[in-house]
Amino acid sequence: MNIITRFSTLALLCGSLTNAVAATQENVYDFAGNSLNLEVATPADWENPTMGVISGQELRVGDVVLTAVEGAKSNRMWRTNAGVTYLQVGGKLTLTADQGRAITSVTFGVQNYKFFLEAQAGNGQLDATTYVWNGNSTAITFDNENAANEWNTQTLLLSMTVVTDDANDDTYTPAADTYVEVDNIAEFNALEVGTLAKLTLNQAQVNGVDWSTAYVEDATGAVEFDGLSLDLQRGDILNGYIYLKRAQFYYDDDPDDDVPGRERPQATNDALTSADTYTMTRDNVLTPAMMTMSDLLDDANFSRLVGLENVAVSKQGRFYVATDGDQQLRLASTLGYLPSDLVLPENGEMCNIAGIFSWNGLVYQLLLTDVEETPATAVTDVRAAQTDEHAPIYDMMGRQMPAGQLPAGIYVQQGRKFVVQ
Repeated sequence: MNIITRFSTLALLCGSLTNAVAATQENVYDFAGNSLNLEVATPADWENPTMGVISGQELRVGDVVLTAVEGAKSNRMWRTNAGVTYLQVGGKLTLTADQGRAITSVTFGVQNYKFFLEAQAGNGQLDATTYVWNGNSTAITFDNENAANEWNTQTLLLSMTVVTDDANDDTYTPAADTYVEVDNIAEFNALEVGTLAKLTLNQAQVNGVDWSTAYVEDATGAVEFDGLSLDLQRGDILNGYIYLKRAQFYYDDDPDDDVPGRERPQATNDALTSADTYTMTRDNVLTPAMMTMSDLLDDANFSRLVGLENVAVSKQGRFYVATDGDQQLRLASTLGYLPSDLVLPENGEMCNIAGIFSWNGLVYQLLLTDVEETPATAVTDVRAAQTDEHAPIYDMMGRQMPAGQLPAGIYVQQGRKFVVQ
């Protein structure tokens, strides 16, 4: 063998060894260190919504390209007064591997536990408690859907470490035994956020559907099915089981701390989520659980179909409210289940109402499914039946009324309503 042949053989061997070693590659997006030299917004740029926005750019690191799509909020590089730099995600992020390559894991570095991403596309599984996605996909999309609800639910990323390997035909399917089996919705709601679960559906009813959200209830409790690609309609009854991930929506009353506020339990898509694991019957008649206002105003009732009798319905500013004594509940006619010709009462008319109990991050609300006005009964002297006839009297706006003759209307004294005509 001559020297040229030996060198050629050695070069081929070295090339082969190099390819074998380089099959797995780690690509780091260092947002905290701004390794890509991106424009960064600061608190002084708050009034300039274009500063630091990365949406529409293609950001390459190694054999991976990151593209960002604007969502409810901006995808924006941000630096705090304390000097911390991060990517504030309010829309979608898509990671795409070069031809012949596949993404096998993504590890997120997170600022102040602000992580709300959902894996919306790609063959894999995201653990929102450890901030790690594992799978086998040429492209994966992460969506910050919660940013549509409140400004402080944007994900704050310090870094992303994307591991790639040679593309192959292996698919990623999580083992079924990695899922926690729960017998009912109450047990599902008690799981830690991010837990994968196999939920038994036993006469679970769909109380209503709002775009991609379905409100599902069984004898033990209720939960939102959020963003699931399932053909569900109001009145469906489900039996069998379904694979889900325990999620939540919450509003943090103080965006400067890391303590979550009250949560609204949700169930979101997972790699095994499918309509093939349960049976469904349609067009069932749903009966709301009748409650008092006091019993209803509790987080445990989120997503339940409930009814209230003899509450005063009025319009306060641009909102409708139901009032019972000194307690109020905001009403929302957003589901489209009320008759198209129904005009909601505005002046304290007594009504029986039904709907899905929820919470919008600020106040409790009822997503109306039924409203029925009830005849008002004249009361000539209710105060004589009170234990204290001199107790203060309030109108339906909560204003104390002066002593003397009351104008026609609905009033509250010592927690009891009465009508003056």
